[in-house]
Amino acid sequence: MGLYLPVLYGTVRTERKSIRVAEFVLERLSHRPDVETRLFDPRDLPFGNLAQREWEWKDAPGPVGAFVAEMARADGFVVVTPEYNRGFPGTLKNLFDHLYDEWGRKPFGLIGAGGMYGGVRAIEALRVVVGGIGGVPIPSEIAVMQVGATFAEGGPTSDREGWERRLDQFLGELEWYARALQSARRADVDSKP
Repeated sequence: MGLYLPVLYGTVRTERKSIRVAEFVLERLSHRPDVETRLFDPRDLPFGNLAQREWEWKDAPGPVGAFVAEMARADGFVVVTPEYNRGFPGTLKNLFDHLYDEWGRKPFGLIGAGGMYGGVRAIEALRVVVGGIGGVPIPSEIAVMQVGATFAEGGPTSDREGWERRLDQFLGELEWYARALQSARRADVDSKP
């Protein structure tokens, strides 16, 4: 069975450096056999501040319904986020909070991008939130230190092969969890009368 593993990006700020990491992840995922992927950038989504969750909207814009459908069919997610003030951006939390059922029983691979610590505090905060929305954070994580110097347009500024190996191992773990949970979700559906 193929997998659909979208990449969710976490910020709308100008001069975003971590978008380079998200694009590199997308490129690596797109080369994996039997994996479909796509990058979701919050700049392209019409959510705004959380006034109503997706299911409470009476006249939701078309892109909202399309996003919900894409998240529902996903088998897992890669989240790439910068770290702001020892946490992740409110934009990303807002994105998660607009939906609920679509995240459940699916694995999340978490990648932080920041300064000295590479976004590890954002990753730790995300582990709590992902569990709270019913998702399953995988054990591995990737922290990209000094993202502005480490990544440029087109990928890593040095040791590209090392980054590719590291990311491929991480994505392999995500795929393992995605297949296991995909199978468990199907078995759960098949067992219901």
